[in-house]
Amino acid sequence: MTHAGFVDVGACWVCGGRALTRIHDAIIDLDVYRDQHPELAEYTGEAVWFRRCASCGFTQPEQLPSLTGFFDQLYDQLWSPEWVQEEFESEYKDLIFRTILAGLARRKTASPSTAIRASRHLLDIGAHAGRFMRLARAAGWEPEGIELNPRTAAFAAKHTGLPVHSVNVDHLVLSGRSYGAVTLIDVLEHVPHPLALLSRIYEALEPGGWVVIKVPSGPAQRQKENMRARLRKGYRPRLADNLVHVNHFSPMSLRTVLQRAGLRDVSIGIGPPELPPGRGALAVISNLARQTLYRTGRLVPGGVHTPLALNLLAYARRPS
Repeated sequence: MTHAGFVDVGACWVCGGRALTRIHDAIIDLDVYRDQHPELAEYTGEAVWFRRCASCGFTQPEQLPSLTGFFDQLYDQLWSPEWVQEEFESEYKDLIFRTILAGLARRKTASPSTAIRASRHLLDIGAHAGRFMRLARAAGWEPEGIELNPRTAAFAAKHTGLPVHSVNVDHLVLSGRSYGAVTLIDVLEHVPHPLALLSRIYEALEPGGWVVIKVPSGPAQRQKENMRARLRKGYRPRLADNLVHVNHFSPMSLRTVLQRAGLRDVSIGIGPPELPPGRGALAVISNLARQTLYRTGRLVPGGVHTPLALNLLAYARRPS
């Protein structure tokens, strides 16, 4: 069996620019799917170059697999029930979740001209096991979720009692729906053609409603991986293997894509880190270092453009 091939990506997904320069490659190794999705596994051994746009700083793949449903199959992981339960109960992303909810609360009450006049209906795209939805409901929102993986989607719906659509967001009809807020937490980096998705989200937002996006910072992550390679002999920088991250946003390109989707009052800041659970001194030191980088970066003028900004957090509003 041979794989289905690739289709070229000729223009920047964010600004349409065609001055694209190769900066790193991604190796594909999907042999773990050999029994579950053999057509997906056939891409093992291939490599795809990523190219940066000279106009906006966005980085994207030079090619995409032609296989229909490639990304649906890629995220059809066979998570164990125990792992999903642990994801739902773990607090390792709560700093991210609570920061986002606090940011929405501030914008709701900021001033009559910019406040959310829309409903408390919130759509969480990439709901995973449902923990953010649970926290959002406790904060006074009426959450609804979209989750591609059918196992985590079923768990989230069962354990939150909230509606969760088990579908690729590209296939969910958003027109005619209305939300006071839409969240994409560690999601937009996975979705090809981000402008098309954000344009659909714009239509689903009520006037005055907000979209919140948390993504890795492409430039900072690349600098981090290059530094690791310099410090560790034989280490290969890993940024997009298996095409898990197809979008690598800089602060400028993230602002550009939100504005091109019609959104306004765009703010781009440093996103909070995950704080993985663990025992022992190494885990404590690692999480302390993550928090120190985050807090230091927020204090530095222009910190969002420095290597301290490993993650980006954006808010943008649909005009009233």
